[in-house]
Amino acid sequence: MTQPLDAETKRLRALKPGELADEAGALKAAIADLEEKLETYKTEGIRRDLREVDGTLFRLTLSPPGTRTAFDVALLRQVMGAPFVDHFSKQSDTGWTMRCSARKAA
Repeated sequence: MTQPLDAETKRLRALKPGELADEAGALKAAIADLEEKLETYKTEGIRRDLREVDGTLFRLTLSPPGTRTAFDVALLRQVMGAPFVDHFSKQSDTGWTMRCSARKAA
């Protein structure tokens, strides 16, 4: 037996195609606004040279730019057995990364 649909799914299924497009567009614009606002928080954290900050509810961590090494799995499978992992790795630059996570209740 299938479960009944939740109210939001029912509401979405009842929308006309144009209404669905408008709601999706509005949501995407709202997300873009939020991402822009989050970027200002990140910029302020970088300006203050914050790395780890504990608030009452959230923990904020800022990691500086750097370089990371990633394996090229397709190439690794192609050339199996090569003695040097460097042959399969590549480096790429990374920008500032901001993580915000809920603090665990004590």
